[in-house]
Amino acid sequence: MVQITPKDNQRALQRAKGVLESRLAATSTLQDLATIAEDCCCTRHHRNKIWGSGLAQELANRWQNEIRNDLGLTTDGRNLSVKTEDTKTSVPITFAKHQVQKEETLLSKLRSAIDPLACKTGSLYFYTHADDAFGGMIKIGYTSRTIDSRLHEWAECGNGYPRLYSPSGVRHPERVELLIHFELVEWWYAQRWCERHHKAHIEWFKVDLDRVRTVARFWCQWMQDANPYDRRGRLKALWVGYIQFLVQHDSPVTAAAMVQIQKIEEGTDEVYEFIDDKALRKKQDAVVKEEVEEE
Repeated sequence: MVQITPKDNQRALQRAKGVLESRLAATSTLQDLATIAEDCCCTRHHRNKIWGSGLAQELANRWQNEIRNDLGLTTDGRNLSVKTEDTKTSVPITFAKHQVQKEETLLSKLRSAIDPLACKTGSLYFYTHADDAFGGMIKIGYTSRTIDSRLHEWAECGNGYPRLYSPSGVRHPERVELLIHFELVEWWYAQRWCERHHKAHIEWFKVDLDRVRTVARFWCQWMQDANPYDRRGRLKALWVGYIQFLVQHDSPVTAAAMVQIQKIEEGTDEVYEFIDDKALRKKQDAVVKEEVEEE
């Protein structure tokens, strides 16, 4: 669960104090009240929604009215009663860091079971928009249908759809997409609001295309060559053990590591080229010595 942080609470309290001390005289009052409304929402979904839908501004207007009346501010001897009007305007294309839940990690996603109803084969797609507002942000998604049909749907957002990369024939594409997202979590952003769909789009990444291509290629390769999940969608015991091995040796769990382990399993790579471990080298030296003595 993504919670409101103490920093968010403190910021909201400081803004509220400033509003009261100014007795609503500051020109920034409405914006401060709208920001307070946002800070009181979780950063995963609700903060984007209250901002993009215009609800934060509506609350700011309402709060301003209530505070004025409570302070007894009058106009011509009468209490000021401000009618809350529909001030919703088109919001600009804006991105913010996507907030994942604390328990959500690449490891947890890798170990979790695949939904038996999820598509078995599909495609990935990566694209951006020419508009400067996107700043090279890359959207990473999957589809079980044709790439063109999916991109046509995204084009309804009104930004076009130049395609950058779209591997097809991907085994368990939804899981591969998820693993890519969490390997690139450091660069994960959300488009805060889409006017067309009335929600945030969270699958955007501020990262160069070469990195995306590499990470995607390795996860696709591993999923295809290793076939690591059984018929029930559970990670096979062999790979549970390999992942535990990496964790024990403080080695990063990445797509590249998974591919190299699969090569070791196939006999095309040596484990000693993969991880520098004294116990493993000592054991290997003993085996080699024994083989030499037998000759």
